[in-house]
Amino acid sequence: MLEQKNSFGLASQLHQLQSRLFRGRLDIEASKEVKWSLYFYLGRLIWAGGGVCPLERWQRLLNHYCPEISQWKEINLATAPFDGYLILSNILKQDMRKRSQIISVVQDALSEVLFDILQYQDRLEDKQPNLQLSFNYDDRDYPKTAFNLARIDQTLTEATQQWELWQQRQLTPYSPNLVPIIQQPERLQQNLANSRDEYRILTKLVDGKRTLRSLALELKQPLPSLTLFFVQYVNSGMMSFVEVQKTRENDSENNAKNALEKSRQIGLLLSGNLSAYQSPEASIPLVVCIDDSPTVCTQMKQIITSEGCRFFEIQDPVTAIPKLLKIKPDLIFLDLLMPVVNGYELCAQIRRISKAKDIPIVILTGQDGLIDRVRTKIVGASDFISKPVNQKRVLSILYKYALIKP
Repeated sequence: MLEQKNSFGLASQLHQLQSRLFRGRLDIEASKEVKWSLYFYLGRLIWAGGGVCPLERWQRLLNHYCPEISQWKEINLATAPFDGYLILSNILKQDMRKRSQIISVVQDALSEVLFDILQYQDRLEDKQPNLQLSFNYDDRDYPKTAFNLARIDQTLTEATQQWELWQQRQLTPYSPNLVPIIQQPERLQQNLANSRDEYRILTKLVDGKRTLRSLALELKQPLPSLTLFFVQYVNSGMMSFVEVQKTRENDSENNAKNALEKSRQIGLLLSGNLSAYQSPEASIPLVVCIDDSPTVCTQMKQIITSEGCRFFEIQDPVTAIPKLLKIKPDLIFLDLLMPVVNGYELCAQIRRISKAKDIPIVILTGQDGLIDRVRTKIVGASDFISKPVNQKRVLSILYKYALIKP
């Protein structure tokens, strides 16, 4: 049944649907041109569509995580936003080995859409306080099954943190969906007279087609840092940001592949020139703790951050793989006993990912028997420490794997 519009904020809407174990679709409208759709199964988020450039997002994420799935790059997501999820579901049924890649596509889509909604919501509150996002939800339109179940509170918290970082960097006026273009090539060339390579790279990179999100993903640069890099030229008038062109929706698959290959080459050259704009945290070791206990995560955070390392917690093991692919930690502490996916299974899954095969994985558990230790070695664990959390034991692991100095 389609229910009436109301004007509560995004967070309030999502928490309400979570408590109801909602199954269906939530439509969110910012204007006649900008709308999103969120899909739910038993109070969990499973897919997000819509926005200013849904096809660009779809193609970009597929190119990054599933480049071999070329036949599904061109679909009409403007009229059928749920089609992307159905395609991914069918692919997964045919080949379960692609599960981690497909989950990554879904997680990034959810994160990006929620970020965009938060930015539009903030824009309306700031510039048009008499207007608000409108919400409609339809409990007749829902999937019969779901291959991923993202926790609303956790997904929303992550998107909110990304938005807060965006605000802290004073990037509020700029959407990650904007496309940088060169306005004054002669002046830009003069400005970069001492760096011909950087000018050549920029002229190839800024082709009027790729969004900031696309460039950040292809160049493996943090999105806020890359945006700041372009903002300096926008502020000087040498460059500007424009909206995604509608013709982008009609780009061929070959053009997308060629652009991706070109951007990879550019990324190798640009990596040195962008170093000044990378987050200073990039060189600080990152430790991840996968544990469903908030208490354990808090204790681990206090110990690890006190030694100058970065810390990231994952309390829902179902979401662990896509997050690990995204943040690329230097060491993982992994709880053995968790709901849905236990530590043995998760450790084995991580070791099957080529990018994560060399990351130290330290099992953290109250089960300290010989059989448990042998089994953790079989699934690829690097080490084993017992609970309760002990500062001395945790620090010994950080020393052992050279994340901190004795």
